[in-house]
Amino acid sequence: MNALLKYLTSFRLLYIIIGGFCIYLLSASIDLIFIPTLELSEGWCKDWSEKKILYRRVKECVKFSNNIEALKYKHNKSMEKRDSYKMFAFFFSASFFTYFLMWLNPANFFGKKTEFDHNAGALATAVYYGVILGFLMPIIYQELLPPAHEWFPREFIEIRQARIEQILNEINEVSKYISQNGMAPE
Repeated sequence: MNALLKYLTSFRLLYIIIGGFCIYLLSASIDLIFIPTLELSEGWCKDWSEKKILYRRVKECVKFSNNIEALKYKHNKSMEKRDSYKMFAFFFSASFFTYFLMWLNPANFFGKKTEFDHNAGALATAVYYGVILGFLMPIIYQELLPPAHEWFPREFIEIRQARIEQILNEINEVSKYISQNGMAPE
């Protein structure tokens, strides 16, 4: 029992749990504010095409029901790319922060008498913690906790709604411009 209690209060486990929760909170707030996706209406795509990208097949819409749906689809694709950049930023940030903590006090991660002769082991460990903190822990917290929009402060939801309205207004303006000039959406 004493060994279990010692492990549960160890720095490494607490670092993973608390650090993962902080990254989850940061990720959820960024998703609510900076990565707003738009809901597509029923029947938004008239024709689908299947592409082979590397080793997988992807279905993509090639003919939309109208210009607004095409612009919404493009917007959502750019938000997917932004989300992947966010995930890589969390991974690199968690790895860098872990490496910095290891440099300050390596005994928290390795043992009592650890010194860095070569940085390869510390860098590999930092990447390991970066994967756990940046990728895995936010997914675990996302599955365990209710959706962020249910328990985040109302201000975040209002900011998200305002951003979505602003994006929809911009899409409507671009759509009007496209229909007046007879251009296809880019």
